[in-house]
Amino acid sequence: MELSKFCPRCGEETTQLYGDNKQLCSNCFTEVNNLIEAPREIEIETCSVCGRMKEKGEWIEAYTVEDQLGEAFADTAENFTLELQYWEEDEEFFVRLHVSEGELKEHHDVKVEWSQDQCPDCARFQGGFFKAKIQLRGDNVQKVADDITDKAAELTNRNRSDFLSNIEHRDGGIDFYLSTEKMNKKILSMLRDNYRPEIERSYELVGERDGQRVYRNVVSVRLPER
Repeated sequence: MELSKFCPRCGEETTQLYGDNKQLCSNCFTEVNNLIEAPREIEIETCSVCGRMKEKGEWIEAYTVEDQLGEAFADTAENFTLELQYWEEDEEFFVRLHVSEGELKEHHDVKVEWSQDQCPDCARFQGGFFKAKIQLRGDNVQKVADDITDKAAELTNRNRSDFLSNIEHRDGGIDFYLSTEKMNKKILSMLRDNYRPEIERSYELVGERDGQRVYRNVVSVRLPER
């Protein structure tokens, strides 16, 4: 048989008291103690181009308000149940943290400041950055070009650091500008498997970094005659 207890602060009868030294009922405990330490204000930074969120120095795949708030408060109430409620008031944005554990319940209102910047991947994309160039030449280049752009889109969906920064149509072929050497290798592997082209590599000097010359990979891909 469970014995009733009395709260020394309010005198209410309860089945459980909370706290270490001075034990109180659930209502009195949350009136004089905080279950969590919640900030009064936070800042959430997102990319103005792709919409990703910057969290702990990393750009993460969180695009909706719900996902971004969830990431921002993920570590706030690790040992409690946390529910979020948000609203706008006088052009300001607020989120209410509903924190609970059994009978213990409290809430905190936090002001959210939103800021925007460009993530490094989008900045490189808009700046025309590329690390490798594929020069596609030969017969029926358009079909192969479509396969390259489809593969590039697939790789971008997996990793935003991999992107096709530009396509240029030239006499006799098409040039593709790729953001990473890893992306370049995967596209070349696809071309080898599907078309068995002649592939030749060369390098062009693009500048110096820390006293060392920096080269860009240029790959000539010639399709076999049909």
